[in-house]
Amino acid sequence: MTIVERVNELQLPLDQVVVIGSGVLDALGLRRAGDVDLVLASELFISLSDTPDWSRSTKHDEPILVHDDTEAFMSWGNDAVPNFEELYRDGITVGGVRFANPQFVIDWKRQRLSDKDKADILLLEGYLGRE
Repeated sequence: MTIVERVNELQLPLDQVVVIGSGVLDALGLRRAGDVDLVLASELFISLSDTPDWSRSTKHDEPILVHDDTEAFMSWGNDAVPNFEELYRDGITVGGVRFANPQFVIDWKRQRLSDKDKADILLLEGYLGRE
């Protein structure tokens, strides 16, 4: 199942969702994403936190919501300051789903630089070089 299909299966309002992390690699056909990471509009995050389908947790010292293999945040790459609007505005749309801008993903992965991140950076840079 593609990342777009997985996000659509969540039945969330797509104008309040941005897929972050390796999701954009999956959407662009560069490699499969193992899970689904999202940043949600604050209102949606709060609304979902009151439903039984999403459990509350903490990751990187910020609140998250977890549903199966999906983690939802209110921020990404912004020191836990909600930044949905920025990610949505600057993102790209694939199959009706909004994704973090590939350059933003590259910049974020450069801060971590695991072997997987290095490989992802090369894939994304190759994609951007072709576009």
